[in-house]
Amino acid sequence: MLIGLDLLAAFDTVNHRLLLDHLQLEFGVTETPLNWLQSYLEGRTQYVKVGQYQQSAAVGVDVGVPQGSVLGPLLFAVYCCPVADITVHHGMQYHQYADDMQLHLAMCAKDLVI
Repeated sequence: MLIGLDLLAAFDTVNHRLLLDHLQLEFGVTETPLNWLQSYLEGRTQYVKVGQYQQSAAVGVDVGVPQGSVLGPLLFAVYCCPVADITVHHGMQYHQYADDMQLHLAMCAKDLVI
């Protein structure tokens, strides 16, 4: 059995504090590298621009990881790591790249109860 998950919108919902805590507690990232990642995530702004002259006011971005960056998919995978742990705990295998995850469960036809 194969289940495909597309978590594209989830890139925009990553909680920075939870991600940084997870990096520190689960992956052992501390001190300078953790501070560097915190500065990378925090203090970001975004705006909408139409044409050459119309631009909205910049607003702060408190959640999410930058898409199109090298670190974005890696940080998102770290953030989703608990999903992988739950998957393995329930006897399934998985493959993940950025926001695409495939869950695999191998079964024999003779073991199926219909």
